[in-house]
Formats: sequence, C-alpha cells, structure tokens
Amino acid sequence: MKEETSPKVNQGFAYGLRQSLTIVIGYAPVAVTFGILATQFGLTFWEAGLMSFFVYAGAAQFIAIEMIHQGATMWMIGLTTLILNIRHVLMSLSVIPFFPERTIFWSLGLAQGLTDETFVLNTRVLKDVRGEENRRRVMLGINLGAFASWVTFTILGAVIGKWLPIQFSGFQFALLALFIILTTTSLSRTNYITYFIAAILAVILKLLIPGKIYLILSVALAAGIGAWWRGRKRLQPIDQADGHSPNL
Repeated sequence: MKEETSPKVNQGFAYGLRQSLTIVIGYAPVAVTFGILATQFGLTFWEAGLMSFFVYAGAAQFIAIEMIHQGATMWMIGLTTLILNIRHVLMSLSVIPFFPERTIFWSLGLAQGLTDETFVLNTRVLKDVRGEENRRRVMLGINLGAFASWVTFTILGAVIGKWLPIQFSGFQFALLALFIILTTTSLSRTNYITYFIAAILAVILKLLIPGKIYLILSVALAAGIGAWWRGRKRLQPIDQADGHSPNL
C-alpha cells in the first residue's frame, strides 16, 4: 500500500516565522518566569538576557541559575548543562538529511537555534517544504522566531523581577508540556511504533542507568530499530517479486 504524503509547499522565511508562533506562545510565560527567578537569584536583567542569548537552553538555564545561587563552580555548572543537553547531538543528526548541501556557516547558525521544541516543529514542517534553499529559510524563520521570543521575554521578566518579588514553583514543567504537545502532533501511522519503543526503553534504562544518559540511549536504540523496520518493509515488495520471503 502506497504511503500518503502531504503536498510539497514552496515557502520561505516568513512562513517559518509564522510557524514559530506555536512555540512563542509556550516560551513567553516560561521565559518571563526565568527572567524573574534570575534576578531573584542575584543576576542583573542584562545578565539574564545575555544568558538566554548565549546559552538558550531552557531547562538547563533554570538549573544553572539555581547552581549559581548555591555557589557551584563554573566547571560543575558547565558539565551539568552539557549532560542535560547532550541529546541535541541526536537532534542535529536527525535534521541533517533535510540539508544535503549544507555549509559550515549554515550548520552552525541552524544548530544554535535547535531546541526540543524547534526540533519537533522543524521535522514536522520541513518534510513538506520543496527545495533545500526554502527549507533553510523556513528553519531560519522558525528558529529565529523562537530564539527572539525567548530572549525578549527573559529580559521582560528580569525587569519585572526587580519590582515583583514573587515566589514561583512548577513553571519548569511548561517547557516539557510544550514539547509533549509538539511531539504528539508529529505522530503518524508510520512512526508511532518508534515513539512507543523509545518510551518503553527510556523507562527501563532509567531504572538501570544513573544520570541522563538513558535518554540518549533510548532514543538512539529506538531510532535504529525504527530505521531497520522501515527499511525491512521497503524491501518486502522486492523480495516477494523475486520469489523470496524476507528473513525474520
């Protein structure tokens, strides 16, 4: 049975910018919250803004300001955030097929804007965009829209934090909730098994392996199994046409 595919669209930067509004709506309250907490933990509004500009790591920034507040060393903060965000290596590898003629300049620029949320949205949108140049512009629009909103609302929150000493709790979950929503919208008949395998492996490996490395292993194993299974299904018609059945 032939797979159903969405019609290709010829869009660019403005299209990607409009698509990013989904992320902006979710980023706004979280970034404002981060800005408020950052100032309450001793950072100035411009330090909070620069942190969002250069680090741009969502949950890792919340952890970082908490560690700064507790007096952790620079190396400990760096190592912790590195372990937390090492999953971005797999995300970057998953986006590469959309840009076979990429340059180092574009690779570095697009990688800077890759977060959990922009990754999910890009992989869902880019598959329906015609031409690599258009895909670059769409991804740039999505990434820049999300990035600009995160930095802007961080600064807004930091300014507010100077005047409103409010105690927050539970707002870190907002990023996770946004990521879950974007992920569920990318589910389809052809990939839901891979997501299911990743979830099962994550639960099992979490019980066996300390730290966050279980996330990388579960995603890598599930992606490998999913790729093998889809490749096997594509070969079935060829094997059957030759009079052979696929090996189990």
